[in-house]
Amino acid sequence: MKISKSVEQGIYVILMLAVQREHTPLKSQLLSQRLEVSDSYLKKILRKLVIAGLIQSVASKDGGFVIKQNVTTITLYDVCAAVDELQTVVMPELHLAAKIFPGDAAHIRQSEALATAAFTAAHDAYCQSLKRVPLSNFLEADSFETGVVDWHQL
Repeated sequence: MKISKSVEQGIYVILMLAVQREHTPLKSQLLSQRLEVSDSYLKKILRKLVIAGLIQSVASKDGGFVIKQNVTTITLYDVCAAVDELQTVVMPELHLAAKIFPGDAAHIRQSEALATAAFTAAHDAYCQSLKRVPLSNFLEADSFETGVVDWHQL
Protein backbone atom coordinates (compact mmCIF):
# COMPACT_ATOMS: atom_id res chain seq x y z
CA MET A 1 0.00 0.00 0.00
CA LYS A 2 1.30 3.42 -0.92
CA ILE A 3 0.15 6.57 0.85
CA SER A 4 -0.06 9.47 -1.60
CA LYS A 5 1.72 12.77 -1.19
CA SER A 6 -1.71 14.43 -1.10
CA VAL A 7 -2.60 12.55 2.09
CA GLU A 8 0.76 13.30 3.69
CA GLN A 9 0.56 16.99 2.81
CA GLY A 10 -3.04 17.18 4.03
CA ILE A 11 -2.08 15.66 7.38
CA TYR A 12 0.81 18.06 7.91
CA VAL A 13 -1.20 21.11 6.88
CA ILE A 14 -3.79 20.27 9.52
CA LEU A 15 -1.09 19.65 12.13
CA MET A 16 0.54 22.97 11.32
CA LEU A 17 -2.77 24.80 11.58
CA ALA A 18 -3.54 23.02 14.85
CA VAL A 19 -0.36 24.23 16.55
CA GLN A 20 -0.33 27.72 15.01
CA ARG A 21 -0.20 30.26 17.86
CA GLU A 22 -3.71 31.53 18.62
CA HIS A 23 -4.86 29.69 15.50
CA THR A 24 -4.17 32.71 13.31
CA PRO A 25 -4.56 32.10 9.57
CA LEU A 26 -1.67 30.78 7.49
CA LYS A 27 -1.37 31.54 3.80
CA SER A 28 -0.90 28.70 1.32
CA GLN A 29 2.45 30.15 0.26
CA LEU A 30 3.79 29.96 3.82
CA LEU A 31 2.48 26.41 4.23
CA SER A 32 4.05 25.31 0.96
CA GLN A 33 7.37 26.96 1.87
CA ARG A 34 7.50 25.25 5.27
CA LEU A 35 6.59 21.89 3.76
CA GLU A 36 8.87 22.50 0.77
CA VAL A 37 6.13 21.49 -1.68
CA SER A 38 4.54 23.05 -4.74
CA ASP A 39 2.18 25.88 -3.82
CA SER A 40 -0.12 25.20 -6.77
CA TYR A 41 -0.41 21.51 -5.84
CA LEU A 42 -0.94 22.34 -2.16
CA LYS A 43 -3.73 24.78 -3.06
CA LYS A 44 -5.64 21.87 -4.62
CA ILE A 45 -5.29 19.89 -1.41
CA LEU A 46 -6.29 22.90 0.70
CA ARG A 47 -9.43 23.30 -1.39
CA LYS A 48 -10.36 19.67 -0.78
CA LEU A 49 -9.78 20.07 2.97
CA VAL A 50 -12.03 23.17 2.95
CA ILE A 51 -14.78 21.33 1.06
CA ALA A 52 -14.54 18.48 3.60
CA GLY A 53 -15.01 20.99 6.44
CA LEU A 54 -11.65 20.22 8.08
CA ILE A 55 -10.13 23.66 7.52
CA GLN A 56 -11.54 27.06 6.67
CA SER A 57 -10.42 29.77 4.29
CA VAL A 58 -10.31 33.25 5.82
CA ALA A 59 -10.57 36.06 3.29
CA SER A 60 -8.83 39.23 4.48
CA LYS A 61 -5.50 41.03 4.23
CA ASP A 62 -4.11 38.78 6.96
CA GLY A 63 -6.22 35.81 5.87
CA GLY A 64 -5.27 32.32 4.91
CA PHE A 65 -6.34 29.00 6.33
CA VAL A 66 -7.33 27.97 9.84
CA ILE A 67 -8.33 24.67 11.34
CA LYS A 68 -12.13 24.39 11.46
CA GLN A 69 -12.56 21.34 13.67
CA ASN A 70 -10.74 20.37 16.82
CA VAL A 71 -7.70 18.30 15.88
CA THR A 72 -8.85 15.66 18.38
CA THR A 73 -11.85 14.92 16.16
CA ILE A 74 -10.05 14.85 12.79
CA THR A 75 -8.85 11.36 11.91
CA LEU A 76 -6.54 9.88 9.32
CA TYR A 77 -9.69 8.63 7.62
CA ASP A 78 -11.05 12.19 7.35
CA VAL A 79 -7.93 13.38 5.55
CA CYS A 80 -7.85 10.39 3.21
CA ALA A 81 -11.53 10.83 2.42
CA ALA A 82 -11.06 14.57 1.84
CA VAL A 83 -8.34 14.08 -0.75
CA ASP A 84 -10.19 11.23 -2.48
CA GLU A 85 -7.87 8.43 -1.41
CA LEU A 86 -10.59 6.03 -0.24
CA GLN A 87 -12.24 4.87 -3.41
CA THR A 88 -14.65 2.00 -3.04
CA VAL A 89 -13.58 -1.47 -4.07
CA VAL A 90 -14.34 -2.09 -7.73
CA MET A 91 -13.17 -5.34 -9.20
CA PRO A 92 -12.18 -5.39 -12.87
CA GLU A 93 -14.79 -6.89 -15.14
CA LEU A 94 -12.42 -8.77 -17.41
CA HIS A 95 -13.75 -12.14 -16.32
CA LEU A 96 -10.43 -13.74 -17.12
CA ALA A 97 -11.34 -16.92 -15.25
CA ALA A 98 -14.00 -17.67 -17.86
CA LYS A 99 -11.35 -17.46 -20.57
CA ILE A 100 -9.03 -20.00 -18.97
CA PHE A 101 -11.55 -22.17 -17.09
CA PRO A 102 -14.49 -22.46 -19.50
CA GLY A 103 -17.49 -24.56 -18.66
CA ASP A 104 -18.14 -23.83 -14.98
CA ALA A 105 -19.81 -20.41 -15.01
CA ALA A 106 -21.47 -20.90 -11.60
CA HIS A 107 -18.16 -21.67 -9.91
CA ILE A 108 -16.49 -18.70 -11.61
CA ARG A 109 -19.26 -16.31 -10.45
CA GLN A 110 -18.93 -17.71 -6.93
CA SER A 111 -15.15 -17.25 -6.96
CA GLU A 112 -15.43 -13.68 -8.28
CA ALA A 113 -17.96 -12.87 -5.55
CA LEU A 114 -15.63 -14.38 -2.95
CA ALA A 115 -12.73 -12.23 -4.17
CA THR A 116 -14.88 -9.09 -4.21
CA ALA A 117 -16.09 -9.80 -0.67
CA ALA A 118 -12.52 -10.31 0.57
CA PHE A 119 -11.26 -7.06 -0.97
CA THR A 120 -14.31 -5.18 0.31
CA ALA A 121 -13.78 -6.52 3.83
CA ALA A 122 -10.10 -5.53 3.70
CA HIS A 123 -11.03 -2.02 2.53
CA ASP A 124 -13.63 -1.68 5.29
CA ALA A 125 -11.12 -2.83 7.93
CA TYR A 126 -8.57 -0.32 6.57
CA CYS A 127 -11.11 2.51 6.81
CA GLN A 128 -12.12 1.51 10.36
CA SER A 129 -8.47 1.48 11.40
CA LEU A 130 -7.92 4.99 10.02
CA LYS A 131 -11.03 6.24 11.84
CA ARG A 132 -9.46 5.22 15.17
CA VAL A 133 -6.46 7.55 14.80
CA PRO A 134 -7.09 11.23 15.51
CA LEU A 135 -4.42 13.64 14.24
CA SER A 136 -3.95 14.93 17.79
CA ASN A 137 -2.11 11.65 18.48
CA PHE A 138 0.77 13.05 16.42
CA LEU A 139 1.12 16.18 18.54
CA GLU A 140 2.47 16.80 22.01
CA ALA A 141 -0.20 17.16 24.66
CA ASP A 142 -1.51 20.72 25.07
CA SER A 143 0.31 21.94 21.94
CA PHE A 144 -2.91 22.51 20.02
CA GLU A 145 -5.30 24.12 22.49
CA THR A 146 -4.13 27.66 21.72
CA GLY A 147 -1.16 26.80 19.55
CA VAL A 148 2.49 26.92 20.51
CA VAL A 149 4.18 27.70 17.20
CA ASP A 150 4.18 30.85 15.12
CA TRP A 151 5.05 29.60 11.64
CA HIS A 152 5.51 33.20 10.51
CA GLN A 153 8.46 33.62 12.88
CA LEU A 154 10.43 30.46 12.14
